[in-house]
Amino acid sequence: MIKWFTIILAVLGLSLGLWTVATSKEVVPKPPPAEPPSINPYPHGIAASGLVEARSRNVQVQSPEAGLVTRVLVEFNQAVHTGDPLFELDARLIDAEIVRAEAALALAKVELERLRQQPRSEDVSPLVAAVGVAKAQSDDAKDQLERTQDMVKRNAGTENELARKQYAVEERKAALTQAQAELDRVKAGAWKEDIAVAVQRVAQAQSDVQALHLRRDRLTVRSPIDGSVLKRFIEPGEFANTNATNPAMVLGDLSRLNVRAQVDEEDAPMLRPGAKGTVRLRGAVNRVLSMKMLRIEPWAQPKVQITGQNLERVDTRVIDVIFEVEGDDLSGMFPGQIVDVFIDAEHSGAGK
Repeated sequence: MIKWFTIILAVLGLSLGLWTVATSKEVVPKPPPAEPPSINPYPHGIAASGLVEARSRNVQVQSPEAGLVTRVLVEFNQAVHTGDPLFELDARLIDAEIVRAEAALALAKVELERLRQQPRSEDVSPLVAAVGVAKAQSDDAKDQLERTQDMVKRNAGTENELARKQYAVEERKAALTQAQAELDRVKAGAWKEDIAVAVQRVAQAQSDVQALHLRRDRLTVRSPIDGSVLKRFIEPGEFANTNATNPAMVLGDLSRLNVRAQVDEEDAPMLRPGAKGTVRLRGAVNRVLSMKMLRIEPWAQPKVQITGQNLERVDTRVIDVIFEVEGDDLSGMFPGQIVDVFIDAEHSGAGK
């Protein structure tokens, strides 16, 4: 009896469950899209993804060499002009080299001046005295030779003594010649070739100092364009590197905004110079702006995910087409922003 009662309850429970599921099914409402879809306004148009960039392109400023950042001289969105300093790297090592180079320059200048001041009276006087001594000794040797020659004639001297006196005369004569030559050399002053060498040493030392100052000025990174600071990735005390994927700053001319559209290679044959274009800003506000084509960059390259964050390349190749956004109200557009681009493939500016 209990067995049949359990089976009946199970059947009733299964039936109740099936009835509940069948009667409680509700239609889930479909919410409207968060934003209206992008629609190509041209009957014969090209759709592409675009990247907003500054008029000057987004200039990535790199550090010339790896080093410690000591000062950052600009802020976000600050206007800069060509040549304005942006940030400085630690220059203490180069400053130490400049000190040594300037000392070497000062030494080279002193050496050149020393050569130009020759001869010194203090150097001439002893040599004049030495010439006088040598002349007196030469005269004495000649007198002794004459005496010895007279003694030999009178058989009071030997030939050996006469020979020694002759050698003494020659020796004193050579000593007088040497002393006179040394005096003449000092009176003539420094040799012009020595002065020329000293002049070149001064010039070399000056060039070393100038080269070090140029290297030091290189550690102050300056703006290459007139524009604004779009992004700053460094702070004082951080270490700047030369990695191309990690710029120190990004600059751009925001007087106008351009859009870089990547057109698929399959749509490239439909491109025409001067074609009209429109750009649609993504987001809740459906804003469409007209554009004029600036140029087609005639180089097909592998497509890169246009966000700039993913460097993975795909097989598709694209052509970059640069447009300038028309109108004065560019609010809501920022460099680096992803937009939808539509290009009129039927009409072009060339046919107008």
